[in-house]
Amino acid sequence: MPCCSARAVLKRSKRGLQFFAHKAVGACMSEPETEAHRTLKELAVRVAREHGFQAETEIRGKTPTGEEWIADVLATRGTTRVAIEIQWSAQTIDETRRRQERYKQSGVRCLWLLRRAVVPLEYDIPAVRLKGDLESGFQAGVPTGHEEQCVPMDEFLAAALRGRLRYGVPVGFPARISISVGELDCWSCHAKARIVTGVDLSFGPHTHRFTIPELGKHPDLYANVRSALPTEDIFGPIRPRWSGTQRSAYLSNGCARCDALVGEHYEHGAWPDQEEVASVPTTINDQWRRAIEAEEKLPGWGVYRHD
Repeated sequence: MPCCSARAVLKRSKRGLQFFAHKAVGACMSEPETEAHRTLKELAVRVAREHGFQAETEIRGKTPTGEEWIADVLATRGTTRVAIEIQWSAQTIDETRRRQERYKQSGVRCLWLLRRAVVPLEYDIPAVRLKGDLESGFQAGVPTGHEEQCVPMDEFLAAALRGRLRYGVPVGFPARISISVGELDCWSCHAKARIVTGVDLSFGPHTHRFTIPELGKHPDLYANVRSALPTEDIFGPIRPRWSGTQRSAYLSNGCARCDALVGEHYEHGAWPDQEEVASVPTTINDQWRRAIEAEEKLPGWGVYRHD
C-alpha cells in the first residue's frame, strides 16, 4: 500500500467499483478511504481520459526541495500536469494553502474538491464544495462570490480540464447585455419620465449592473450599449447634462418632456417597476473587464461555456 508497507488485495465495492485495500491493516495509521472517495477518483480519471489526458490515481511526486506529495488523481497532457484532490475529511484552509504551494513548486496545477460548508474563494486555490452523494450523484458547488453555481461533477471536471473554470472576468467568453427601463415622476415638470434603470452584463454565473452614469465613464462601452437600445422612443434622451450638485456634467437620463436631469442618486425611484426591454449577445473584452474591476465588485469563480 502507498500509505505503509502492508500487502494489498483487490476488492470490489457493493456498487461494483474495484479498489485495492490492506490485506491486514496492522499498524497503519491512515484513515480508510470511503467508497465515495474512490468513486470520485474513478470519475476524475475517466473524465480526464475522455478529454485527452493520461490520468492515474495515487501518483507520488516531490518538490524541488524534496518534499513529497501524493495526488489523488494526476492528469497529464504534454507538459501540463493537473492534480485533483478529493478532501473528504476536515482540512483547514491554511493546510490547503500549504499543500497548494507544494504542488505549485512542483509545476503542478491543483484542483480541490472539498467536503465542507465553506471553501476558500481565492485565485490561487481553485476549490469547489463537494455536494451530493453516491445515490443522487455528486455536484460541484462553485464559489462565485455571491450565489453558489451548482454543476454536475462530470461536467465540472470537464470544464476545469478544458479551461472553462475561470476566476474574475474571463476575456473572450460569451456574455449578454440586458437593458431595463422604469418610470418615475419628473422633479421639474411632474410628468411621468421613463429612464434606463440599468444595463446588466451577464457572463457565466455572474451579472454586473451598470447605471447610465457609470457607463458614461467608458464611452466605447456605452457606444456598444447604445446600439442595442430600442429604436422606439420609450425613454428620455440619454446625454451629458450639468449637475449643480456635483458641479460637473455626466452622462445621464433625462425627462422626455422637459429634458430635466434625472440625477444618478434619484434613479432608484424607477426601480420597483422596471422591465427588461432589450437583450443582445456580446463577448467579454478588456474594456468590459476594466470597467467591472473599476467598480471594485470582482466576481469569483465560474464555469463558462464556449459559443
